[in-house]
Amino acid sequence: MSNYCPVIGLEIHCQLATKTKMFCGCEIEVNTTPNKHVCPVCLGMPGAMPVPNKKAVEYAIRLGLALNCEIDLNAMWTRKNYFYPDLPKGYQITQTGGLPVYDHPICKNGWLEIVKEDGTKKRVGITPASSSTT
Repeated sequence: MSNYCPVIGLEIHCQLATKTKMFCGCEIEVNTTPNKHVCPVCLGMPGAMPVPNKKAVEYAIRLGLALNCEIDLNAMWTRKNYFYPDLPKGYQITQTGGLPVYDHPICKNGWLEIVKEDGTKKRVGITPASSSTT
């Protein structure tokens, strides 16, 4: 067993405090009627092009800097196509996966330092889902 090193992966999501959605200008409002804030981009209508929310990207960069990440100036998004009943447009825009395009998230290869009970410090690595390094 000494030849193996356990690697535990966590996928963590957070909701950034923006006034509009990530890829369109629709207002964010919690606890409202269904489909109150939708547009052609939200619905995935043909020709409706998503545009990243500038404030959300800024917040992601700030978080990345706080976590000692590299900030990729060539960050990319791509579509993952699949069907879920709550995803009528049939795709999700993402930065994670296993293809070369996924090697360009906004933030990558950072770390968080924690203090253990005995007072020693340990760095916990932050790597993209497609990365094989820890």
